[in-house]
Amino acid sequence: MQTRKASMGETILSVGTGFFIALLLNLYMLPLFASDISNQVLSTAILIGVIYTTVSMVRSYLFRRVFNRLTEKFNKSVRGRYSYGNKIHDKKT
Repeated sequence: MQTRKASMGETILSVGTGFFIALLLNLYMLPLFASDISNQVLSTAILIGVIYTTVSMVRSYLFRRVFNRLTEKFNKSVRGRYSYGNKIHDKKT
C-alpha cells in the first residue's frame, strides 16, 4: 500500500506534468484548429477533447505504473529488514 506522502508526491507530479503537457498541446495543436475553433465546429471540439483526454489517460496510466513499481520495491525492502525466517515482525515503537 502506498503511503500518504507517496500519494501526495504522485499527485503533485502528475498534476504538474499534466499542466506542462497541456501547455505544450495548447501552443502547438490549437493553432492548427484556429479557424474551426473560431467558427465553433462541433467535430473539432470533440476531436480536441479526445486528444486531451487520451494524452491525460496515457500520462496517468504511466505515472500509476511507475509509482506502483516504486511502492512494491519499497515494501520489499522494508519487509526484508524486519523479517526473521518466514515470519514478518513489526518494528516496535
